[in-house]
Amino acid sequence: MLTDLKDTEIKELSEVYDPENKDTYITLYLDVDSLDNKFLERRKKSCKSVLKGEKDLLENFDRTMQIIEDHVSKSGRKKDRKGIVIFASDIHNFLKVYELKIPVENLMVVDTSPYIRPLARLIDEYEAFGLVLLDSQRAKIYVVSSGKAEVAKKKGVDIINKHKKGGWSQARFQRLRKGAIDHFLKEVSEDVEKLFREDDIKKIIIAGSGTAKTTFKDFLSPNIKSNVVDVIDIDFDDAEGIIISRAEEIVSEDEKKRSDENVMRLREEILRDGLAVHGLKGTMDAVVNGQMYLLLISKDYKIRGWICEKCQTVDSGVSEKCPYCESDTSEVDVIEEIIEFSKRKDTKIEFVGDNPVLDELGGVGGLLRYR
Repeated sequence: MLTDLKDTEIKELSEVYDPENKDTYITLYLDVDSLDNKFLERRKKSCKSVLKGEKDLLENFDRTMQIIEDHVSKSGRKKDRKGIVIFASDIHNFLKVYELKIPVENLMVVDTSPYIRPLARLIDEYEAFGLVLLDSQRAKIYVVSSGKAEVAKKKGVDIINKHKKGGWSQARFQRLRKGAIDHFLKEVSEDVEKLFREDDIKKIIIAGSGTAKTTFKDFLSPNIKSNVVDVIDIDFDDAEGIIISRAEEIVSEDEKKRSDENVMRLREEILRDGLAVHGLKGTMDAVVNGQMYLLLISKDYKIRGWICEKCQTVDSGVSEKCPYCESDTSEVDVIEEIIEFSKRKDTKIEFVGDNPVLDELGGVGGLLRYR
């Protein structure tokens, strides 16, 4: 899997912030596969120079960085680990560490709260999917995430030898054989239902030769069947080494198609003045009020703004004082704040790449639950 991180933990991270609006949390995204020690030193030097005049913040920064660096050095290299994400604050006795099976772009942020945007985007882009490879006698069930395929279960039955023809008529033999195959495929479907429900799999690829794959699909419950993205015709023995990459391509194309369809739904709802908003202010208001069902964000969209941690007001531009409660504000990436609010409200987030329609609509928008 991408990580052992649960969606509930992302939500919990989104609710963490310094009540005094001070930069006491450090977030580190580190590519451990090609560890760049100079990156950490550069970022430490830059941050310390900014915090130099604030004794308490500088001391917290030094202590927190020591915790982070100790963890990185002690954890060492692991076979499947490509990236690591650490959220830490010494003054708040806070430490969360997540190991990833994919490399991440090096990033270190010092802020009033954990910086979750890159992690939210990774989870959206590397959502796990299920792959079922089978024929009339064998089956392999995979869970695929981050370019890694884990065999969740293998199953097989010798149907030919189980029903030797002997003195039976050809018709009776064929009926018995079909019944045995159906029984086998039904057992596989039950395994799939259980395994994919446990892993909350939303996309499924079925692969195999002959009629077994289509017969198998008919045994699936409607809920699971609705998650089937494609059915691939391939020989069981020929699939080794190629089926995973082929399935990943299909899932990637399906995700792009669905993203584009959601943007078109957004456009249509806007044209009919329906359940949709776009642009920074309308989107933020809908998210904060819990109206947003699906948040759509252009992948690389960032906008400078500010937040008042006291009354939780967020806006673009620059403002040293909150115009509503006169409290001090902090400079933020407004899109990061929208993502944090979305996680708190259990809003689904989708990062959209290369879509001029969404760009024209302000880079951010969404479909509403209600007005």
